[in-house]
This record gives sequence, structure tokens and C-alpha cells, in this order.
Amino acid sequence: MAKKKGSSPSRRPSEPQGTADDAFSARVLEFVAWARQNTQMAIIGVVAIVLLIGGTIYFLTQRSQQYEQAATELEMVQQVAAMSPTPEAVAEIEGYLVRFGGTPYGIEARLLLAEILLEDGNPEAAIETLLETAPSFRNSLRLQATFLLAVAYEDAERWDDAAEVYSALKERGEFTFQRREAGEGLARVLLAQGDTTGATDAFRALLDIEPADSPLRDYFEMRLAELTRGDG
Repeated sequence: MAKKKGSSPSRRPSEPQGTADDAFSARVLEFVAWARQNTQMAIIGVVAIVLLIGGTIYFLTQRSQQYEQAATELEMVQQVAAMSPTPEAVAEIEGYLVRFGGTPYGIEARLLLAEILLEDGNPEAAIETLLETAPSFRNSLRLQATFLLAVAYEDAERWDDAAEVYSALKERGEFTFQRREAGEGLARVLLAQGDTTGATDAFRALLDIEPADSPLRDYFEMRLAELTRGDG
């Protein structure tokens, strides 16, 4: 009796040639071949990156040291200015500004110099000092410089310039006390120009922003009554 032939196992289809590893290896080989052909370019690129990183670190380190020195010397300048006659104080601050005027501490030095010049009755010099920093609303120090610039214009009787800066401060002041200070300055300037209508509007605007329980309301109402007496 013939033996029954056993059924042979089914053959699996052959897997495709090549794998992900092969593809990766091929890309590595391509890169190596490219690098061999472009060795000089690759070296230049690496050197450029190293120099850029090193230069950035050096710049940041130098700037940090400069700021630290500027802060330390500003304290010394403030002490010297407080105890010195005006000419010596001015010279001390001006020397500081030559060295550190480009740092954030330069703004504080300009504020100090402008205050001294205003107290000495030299508003034009104070204006020249402040124009390096103001008008600006970028931060609190620059805002302070802008207020001082308006005062300097007022002291110099440059009424139009003072009114322009006070108006900008009134519009852009973040806090009520800032808008109040600017509004009072604007009212003073308008009165100095003989513009009673504008000054009246300025005092009315001050009443609009002043809280109902503020003691300043009585003063503003009194000034408003003085300006409007006889109207109608």
C-alpha cells in the first residue's frame, strides 16, 4: 500500500530586502562622504559656532560686570553730590555719565543731575539732560524723567512744550495720582498762557478722576469757581 505523502509546510513569502537600519547606515555613509568632500567648510562652520557662543558669553559677562560697577559707583556719586557744592556735584555726575550713561543706571544719574540743575535755577540745562531719556513711558524711571521734563519746561516758561508733555502724561498715566499731577501741571501752564477756558477744562477733568471722598475735590472746585465766576 503506497505511503501517503505528507503535506509540505506552506512557505512564507520572503521578506523585502533592506531594513530601517540599512537606510540609516546609508544616510550616515552619505554624510561621511559629504564631510570628506567638504572638510574645510565643516571646520569653518564649527569654528564659527564656537566663536559665536564664546563671544556671546564674553559680552554677557562684560555687561554684567559693567552694570555691577555702574551700580556701585552711582551710590558713591549720589553721596558726593549730596555733600558737595553745585558745580562739583554737576561735574561728578557728568563724569559718571561719560562712563556709564549707556547703562540703566544712567537714567538715575540724569534724574539726579536734572534735579540739581533745576534747584540751581538752570532749567535749560536740566531740559538738555532729560531729553536723553524723556519723554518716554517705557518704565517707571523714564516716566519720572518725563514728569521732571515737564517741570523743567514750565520753569523755563516754554509753555507749549510743557503743555504737550503734561497732556501726554495725563492721557498715559497708569495711576490716578499720576494723572492728577499731570492735570494740575497742565492747568498751571494753561493759566500761565492766559487760557482760562483750557484751564477750566483741566480742572473739570481733575474733578472727574478724583474720588468723591477726596479732600482735594474742595480745592479743585474752588479753583473752578474762581475761573467760572461771572460766566453766564
